[in-house]
Amino acid sequence: MDTATSDLAEPFEGKNNCFCADKKQITTLIHDIRTLLDKYNNPKKELNEYLKKVEEDMIINGNENNEIIDREKIKKYIEKHPYFKNPCNYHIRLLTIMKYLKKKGFNINIKDMDLIVDEIIQEIDGVKKVGEGRYIRVIKGRGKS
Repeated sequence: MDTATSDLAEPFEGKNNCFCADKKQITTLIHDIRTLLDKYNNPKKELNEYLKKVEEDMIINGNENNEIIDREKIKKYIEKHPYFKNPCNYHIRLLTIMKYLKKKGFNINIKDMDLIVDEIIQEIDGVKKVGEGRYIRVIKGRGKS
């Protein structure tokens, strides 16, 4: 290879774990990059512009975070929390549930994960939201003390 090291692109230091589930999108991306490589002798600037455009499109289309959130699995784990197994007359906080999910191996660093968990908690039977990030489970027949 006769290229000087200064001509090579610097390594990417950002998140490198992003993936696209659609093979057509990947094929189009690879084809476009190959076209840029064939068209220009040193396509660094054009490639950076193209990748920036693709990145913006991904953010606009909501594909910024491609992690799949299994709501049913999260709901099952929340229902296994000691508070939901044996509720008392005191509320539980969203922060406590998020810590519990983190301990169980869920990635809580996903964008808006707290809002998703909030929705899941409110779907559980007998759970009422009593404040911002606070929930109480009322079991039929016992009522709230």
